Parts: sequence; C-alpha cells; structure tokens
Amino acid sequence: MFSKIFSGKGPRVDASGVTAGGKAFSGIAEYKELLLEREDQVARHLISRLLVYATGAEIQFADREQVEVLAEKVRKKGYPLRTIIHKVVQSELFRNK
Repeated sequence: MFSKIFSGKGPRVDASGVTAGGKAFSGIAEYKELLLEREDQVARHLISRLLVYATGAEIQFADREQVEVLAEKVRKKGYPLRTIIHKVVQSELFRNK
C-alpha cells in the first residue's frame, strides 16, 4: 500500500508564473533567463539576505552603500557564490553587527 501512495508520480507541477514586474514565464528555464537579466539585483539581494541571516539584524539604510560595494566586488568576478560568501564574512557589516 505504501508503494502505491508514494510511487514517485504525483500531480503535475505548474512551474509558470509572473514576476513582480509583470513578466510571465512558463518554467524554470524562462525564470532563470529573467533572473539573469537582473543579475546585479539578484546578487545585491542575496548579499543582503546572507547578512541578515548571519547577523540577525536587518539591513539599515546606512548599510546599503556597503552592500553596493560588496556587490561591485563580486560583479567583477562574475558573481560566484563562494566569492559572495567570502566577501560577506570579510565585510564590516558582518564583523560589526
């Protein structure tokens, strides 16, 4: 009975959607293309979220310039995740919050 319930086939997943900016996508590949159009914005958001998670403190208006500096440093290298994490943990925001 257990194998019938969890046979690995579930309902079809609808991977389509619309971004907050109103752009429609029909699957993960199209969504990825939309994200790549705004690679810098995605990187800034990831940096901000990593800082919030690591420090427990929200990013303040005064912190935004430092987030921009971090984003610029990783942009030059092509936004690799390892570099983003490395730059975040070396940042003033991480060490002093």
